[in-house]
Amino acid sequence: MSDQASELRARWRALSPSLRVQIIRTGRTSEPEAQWIAVNFARMELGRVRRRIWTALAVHVVVLGTLLGVLRSVGVVGGTSTAVVAAVVSVPVVLALFAWGRGRMIAFSRILTLNASSAPDSAPVAVAPRRGERLDVRLVLGRVVVRFGAIALVLALVGAVMAALKGGMSATVVCEGAAGVILLLLLWVVVRARKVNPIMTLSESGVTVGFWKTTVPWERITGISVVPLNGRGGSGGSYVLALTVDAPERFVAGLSGTYARNAQRSASAYGTPLTFDDRYTDTSAHAVASAVSAWTGLPVRST
Repeated sequence: MSDQASELRARWRALSPSLRVQIIRTGRTSEPEAQWIAVNFARMELGRVRRRIWTALAVHVVVLGTLLGVLRSVGVVGGTSTAVVAAVVSVPVVLALFAWGRGRMIAFSRILTLNASSAPDSAPVAVAPRRGERLDVRLVLGRVVVRFGAIALVLALVGAVMAALKGGMSATVVCEGAAGVILLLLLWVVVRARKVNPIMTLSESGVTVGFWKTTVPWERITGISVVPLNGRGGSGGSYVLALTVDAPERFVAGLSGTYARNAQRSASAYGTPLTFDDRYTDTSAHAVASAVSAWTGLPVRST
C-alpha cells in the first residue's frame, strides 16, 4: 500500500464511527473535509473490491482442494461425493463473497454519485451527437466473450494441469466445474443480449432501455452524472452513466422481476434506477451523457 493510500485510510478511520456509518448508509455528509475523505476513500476502495473477491476465491479453491485431497487420502470422501462436498462448501462461500462485494460497491458507488461535482464535465467524448440525433448504444458481445471466456479457459487449464500432475482430483473438479458454470452463464448472457441490442436508445421519445423494454420521456430526466466504475476512471477506465428520474419509486414499480431488482440495486448504488456502465458498449458513458445533455439541456456532473 502506498503512503498516500495509507494516509487516506488513516484519515478515514480518524473520522468518528457514527460519521462513517452515516456516510456509508446515506452517501452524504455536511462536513466538507469528511466529504473529501469519503469520496477519495470510496474511489480507492472500489478499485480493490473485485481484486479482493478474486483473491479470496483463488485461496478458497486452493484450500478446498487441499482439504478434499486429504479427506480422499483417508477414505472419508471419494468419487462423486467429492464433487458434492465441493459444491456444498463452495456455493455458500461464493454467494457470501459476492454479497459482501456487492454491498461494498453499492455503498462506495453511492458516495461517488451523490457527491459528484456540479461543474459540467469537460472530459473528451468519442461521439458528440447534435440535438435531436438518434443514438443507439450497443453491447459489444466480443468483449464479453473474450473476458469471461478467458477466465473459464484459465480455470480449465489449471484443472487440466493439476489432473496431469496428479495434484488431486478435488481441485481439478472445482476448477473444471467453475469453468463450466462461467461458460453456461456466458452463453445465457450472449443469447439474452442478442435479443435486446441496442441496450439503450436516445430518440425523440426519450431514453429507451432495451432490457426493460421501456422508454423514459425526456421531461422525467432531472439529472446526469458520470462516475468511474470501481473507482478507476481516466484513460482506459470504465464509467457509469446515472440518469436521475423524477418519482424513482414509481419508475421501479413499473418494472417486474429481475428488472425491478436490478433497478433497485442501481438506485441503492447510484441514487437512481436508470444507469448503465460502458465496460462492454460501443459508446462511452461520457458520449451518452453529452447526448442526453443535448436533448435535455441539463449539465453533466462527474467525479
